[in-house]
Parts: sequence; structure tokens; C-alpha cells
Amino acid sequence: MDKKQNQRRRVRRQVQAKRRRTGLIVFLGLAVLTVGAVVFFGPDLSSETETDTVGLVSDPTVDGAPEIVEEPVEESDTEESETEESDTEDEAADEMSDEELDSSEDDENDPSVTPPSDPTMFLSIPKLGINGAVVADGEVGLELGAQHLEGTGFPWIPDSNTYIAGHRIGFPGTGSDRIFYSLPSMSAGDEVILSDSLGREYTYRVNNIFAVTPFDTWVAGPTGDDMVTLQVCTETPDDWWTIGPRLMSSGPESGRLIVQAEKVA
Repeated sequence: MDKKQNQRRRVRRQVQAKRRRTGLIVFLGLAVLTVGAVVFFGPDLSSETETDTVGLVSDPTVDGAPEIVEEPVEESDTEESETEESDTEDEAADEMSDEELDSSEDDENDPSVTPPSDPTMFLSIPKLGINGAVVADGEVGLELGAQHLEGTGFPWIPDSNTYIAGHRIGFPGTGSDRIFYSLPSMSAGDEVILSDSLGREYTYRVNNIFAVTPFDTWVAGPTGDDMVTLQVCTETPDDWWTIGPRLMSSGPESGRLIVQAEKVA
């Protein structure tokens, strides 16, 4: 009995081993066939799929579709409008450039932009033959030329009254010698020119001539306009020409001839 059982077991094992070998061979064969199919038929299948998926239309026009009507563009109106806009922009640019030039020129001539560090001025009065006379603050001004009254305006300060006093006789050998000797001959419209230490000029035109007493200090105050006031002593407020003791002493009975000029440039 033991021998038969052992023999049966060996036969059973041989059958199972044979089945395993057969199954493995079948599996390997299927795998080889699958790989071969992919290698030989894969590109064709891929191209067929893409061709089926994306269809190229050689003529996309649909039969019976309405024609597209394009509205005509009025070229003349467009060109005219573009020309007008271009001209407008050019005019605006020209105006801006002119305004910028005027602004730059005004900045150069506007004394309020850059006040000079040296307040010394130079006075020219063509009618009196005065050309570049020194105008300075304090008593030194009456020796060098004419005196700028301290506390009054300057030509580079807007709306100010620049007050300048000079001698009728003055001191021989100095800039004050007879500097305003002929001031009584001034008349309306005569030109008065001031220059500052930066070389900028300020032009005035005489518009008022009168005489006051030594106590009429209001003539040195601001008037709200750009102006220059010239002063010289006189014998009396009514006598502008006589050179007498009152003028020489400059006492309370003497007068002050006032020549005012408005700024014009």
C-alpha cells in the first residue's frame, strides 16, 4: 500500500509540474504576440486615430452662406479728422513751446526768481546824461552816486517803490557831483533805467512830478505798483530851480522835488 501511494504522489506531482510548464509557455507566447502587434501595428493605429479625430476641411465655405458685406470707410473724413487732430496737436505743441519760451524768458527777467545777493544798483537817465551811476544804501550812496533809502523797495521786488535820493550840488570829484542838478527838467515820458548786480535792467517811464515838504515821508511808501521815485532838495516846494541857502542847508523850510516813474519793462 505504501508503494502505491508513493507512486501516485509522484505521478500527481509530475502532472502538476507539467501543467505549470505548459501555462508558463502559453503566457510567454501571448506576451510575445502582444509585443509584436504593438511594434508592427502601433504607428498605423495612432495615425488612424488622429486622422479620425481631427478632420481637415480644404474649403470651409458653406454652400448658400450669405456674402459678407463690408461697410465702406469714408477715407476723406477720416483723413480730414486725422489731419485736424494732427494740426491741433501741433498747434498745442507750438503754443506750449511758445509758453515755455515765454515762461523761461520771464523767469530770466523776473527779479523775484533770483534776487541778487548784492543790492547795489546802477542808475541811468538818458535825458540828464546819467549813465550807470552807483546807487547804494546809507550815506556812502551820497558819496558814490545816489542813495537808496533803506526800508524802501527794490526793482526785483514786485509792487515796490524803489526810492532814490541824490544831491543837487554834491561833492566835487565824486559820483554825487551835480548828479541830480537838472532833475527839475524831467518831464512825463522820460526814461529811467535801473540795473542790478546781476546785470538785469528795469526800465521806467516818468508819469508824475511834484514837490513836498521834508515832512511828507509818505512819498517813500509803497503804492502797489512797480515804480522808482527820485528825490532832490529844492529851495522851497514851490521853487525848484533856485540854488539858495535853504537848499544848501536842507532845512525844514526847503522842499523835496519828487519824480516818479512806472515800470514798463
